[in-house]
Amino acid sequence: MYDCNMKLSKLAYKSFFCAVGFVFAGAFVSCGSTNVAPAPVEEPPVEVAQPEPETAQPEPAVEDDEYARSVGDVSIDRNTFVDDKDQVLKIISELDTIMRSKDYNSWVTYVDQESIEYWMLRKNLQKAEKRLPVKGIKLRDLRDYFNYVFIPARAGKTVSEIRYISDSYIKAVQVQESEKGKDNALVTVYYYFNKIDGRWMVHIPPIEN
Repeated sequence: MYDCNMKLSKLAYKSFFCAVGFVFAGAFVSCGSTNVAPAPVEEPPVEVAQPEPETAQPEPAVEDDEYARSVGDVSIDRNTFVDDKDQVLKIISELDTIMRSKDYNSWVTYVDQESIEYWMLRKNLQKAEKRLPVKGIKLRDLRDYFNYVFIPARAGKTVSEIRYISDSYIKAVQVQESEKGKDNALVTVYYYFNKIDGRWMVHIPPIEN
């Protein structure tokens, strides 16, 4: 009888440990499968910024905006400003080539008729003579003006911006920023341009008496 009870007890212990073993084995298998094949993660949708409503307050104007500096009080839209500046800088680049080769015949095709007529007069050339840094140079005609006045004053100079005097009259300038900021920048005028029949022509202002 005692031997029978002992056999039953051993059988019960074995059944208990087998059951526990199956439970732990199932747990390990479950964990392993989780690591190998994780559930897919759904990415959130991309948010697209919506345009601000028309009633939104406009951003304050940038103080150093070149467009604002260039147009001043003249009614010129941004597209016209960009187009005008591109044309003027292109002309100045062409003039730089002409000045390096001292090509007078090409130069006069860039100058408006009003300037040509004014600077062909000997009395006006004499006014320019008095302002030349080198004394003793005689300006006999417009070619001399080109060689001794126009070229030395502009050759090799860089123009960075334009300034509107009116919608058809501008000046091309070089802006050199000061250490004190843009408000104290040095602005040098190198060219004036008249818009005639849709084309920007060099204008040489008369000398005031």
